[in-house]
Amino acid sequence: MNITEHTRDTVLKGLLLLACLVIVVIGIYLAAPVIVLLLLALFLVIVLEPLIVMMSRLGVPRLAAIALLSGGLLMALLLTLAKIMNTLPELAMMITQMRGVLANHLIAGLEPLARVGLTLTPEQIMTLLDPSQILGMITRAVSRISEILSAILVVFLMVIFMLLEMPSLIAKSRSLLRDSPTGMEAIRQGITCVTQYLGLKTLISLLSGLAVWAALLLLNVKFAFIWGVLAFLLNFIPIIGSVIAAIPPVIQAFVFNGIGAGSLVLLAYLLINLIVGCLLDPYLIGRKLNLSTSAVIVSLLVWQGLLGMTGVLLAVPLTLSVKLALAQINGGGKLNADSISEERRR
Repeated sequence: MNITEHTRDTVLKGLLLLACLVIVVIGIYLAAPVIVLLLLALFLVIVLEPLIVMMSRLGVPRLAAIALLSGGLLMALLLTLAKIMNTLPELAMMITQMRGVLANHLIAGLEPLARVGLTLTPEQIMTLLDPSQILGMITRAVSRISEILSAILVVFLMVIFMLLEMPSLIAKSRSLLRDSPTGMEAIRQGITCVTQYLGLKTLISLLSGLAVWAALLLLNVKFAFIWGVLAFLLNFIPIIGSVIAAIPPVIQAFVFNGIGAGSLVLLAYLLINLIVGCLLDPYLIGRKLNLSTSAVIVSLLVWQGLLGMTGVLLAVPLTLSVKLALAQINGGGKLNADSISEERRR
């Protein structure tokens, strides 16, 4: 084979891989509603499986452990959802009131500009502070409660069946890869890496949400529970999630509780985000997973475009899974297992 034929084969292989990638991306985009439910179920399975194994070692039957953990988690989720739904009408009323309070503050603050001829009428200010989009989101969330409950039921059914099938799935995987111990080790190490990330990230997010909830309760800020849940969820989004979660309660505190209380709320969020965002997250994402900040940002954009908000929340574990799969394909089982072991030792 001469150089020309080799170059042609390389180009054809590259084009074939590109075509396959395009087909896969289009397939993911079109099947996003189903894939989102599957990914959420996998996320819960990855989080619950180590706890089930721990309970099994303590003598609890696996079936009982699955029933206790999945049932308890479902009950906690439904209670949280019910509390949020009951609070949403009051939150919508507060947002409407916030519009008028902000307009009055702005009118008072713009008085020095009025003296030099720069004026804004109250009608113009009210137009700028139109909360219709936020209220529309709340209305849509309330109207889609049946869809949300149906999705939760489907996800938990998948979780239960996946957990029940987990031992046989592991046994079948070992049987298929018994002639390739390095490949099995690479897969095991990769699953362990993703499991550790999701477990630690869930724990960190839970601690962050509880800290926000407690701080807002102490500072007498309304809807502290909702803002705590929001902090828990958005903390799964690296780099920007905790910042976005802080914006609504900080604005609310400044508008309704005054400058002093607003400053304390801002300080509380800064301290929580300093611990979580500047100490724990960089260690977890940077050192444990070896993902750069630019790679995380690009992954957020890509997965958001494909899977929406669920893609944003699970961008890091999805990117890590793709990275490990590509390393396995390109580098072979032994190389990948060794590289993952080295990353974990760091």
